[in-house]
Amino acid sequence: MAEPQKQNRNTLTLLLLLLITSLGANFYQWKNHSTTVITHGTEVDSLINARVEVERELTSITMELEKYRGIAGNLDTALNDAKGQIAAKEAEIRKLFATEKNLEKLNKKLKVQMEELRKLRDENLEKIDVLMAENQKLKEENSSLNSTVNNLNEQKNMLEGKVATASQLKVEYVKVNSFKKKGSGKFVESVLAKRTNKIESCFTLMDNKVAGPGDKMIYLVITAPDGKVLMGFTKAQFTDSDGKTVDATASQKVTYTGDKQDLCLAFENDERILEAGTYTINVYAENVLVHASSYLLK
Repeated sequence: MAEPQKQNRNTLTLLLLLLITSLGANFYQWKNHSTTVITHGTEVDSLINARVEVERELTSITMELEKYRGIAGNLDTALNDAKGQIAAKEAEIRKLFATEKNLEKLNKKLKVQMEELRKLRDENLEKIDVLMAENQKLKEENSSLNSTVNNLNEQKNMLEGKVATASQLKVEYVKVNSFKKKGSGKFVESVLAKRTNKIESCFTLMDNKVAGPGDKMIYLVITAPDGKVLMGFTKAQFTDSDGKTVDATASQKVTYTGDKQDLCLAFENDERILEAGTYTINVYAENVLVHASSYLLK
């Protein structure tokens, strides 16, 4: 009876040992699996952080360079080159993420790539700085050149104005008379509007050595009290110095030599159509008003 009981105890002891061994093995496997999971999770977090850091750096560098776009054409060309270089470097980094599975090696390679990326940024910033300095210098030189050109143009215009003023013809000794026409055809002076057939303006075209010789147009414009221009036998029309079209009472082309010339222009009508009042007498030389006066018919 004692022998079977002994065997049972041995069997029970063996089972307990097996159970303890199994529990130990399971605990080891669980612990080892937990450690693997934790390690893998840590690696994933590190990889995500590395990606975020790379994206942040790429965005920062791109924004830092792009803020200079639009200032000048040569800067935009340099920025386009830099953009291509950064894109190539970004492609290298993304390929590195895809191919390098060892986190430690990946971090070392990423560090090198990021240093190269920052070096690329600094080189392009230096290039932009040089270009902007050159552009500023060119802008200042261009501004100085424009100022010089403007001053020269002002001097040119001033000289042209002086020459134009000096060459402008002038008239002096203007005398206005009115006449009635007798049956014989002879004109005699008259101051009564109802008896007047002719208003004549005589003057001296002054000498001017600056004005070039040649044919010059002289116009007489007589305006009646009612504001209408008297139009005699020699009607004419011209554009004055202000660009206004003017009806002329009379006109004459003279061959100017630079010396004094005496001229007479007049309004004449066989019918006595004039009214009493003040008449305006204007004389134009080469479309410029050179004399203005008034004349009274009673």
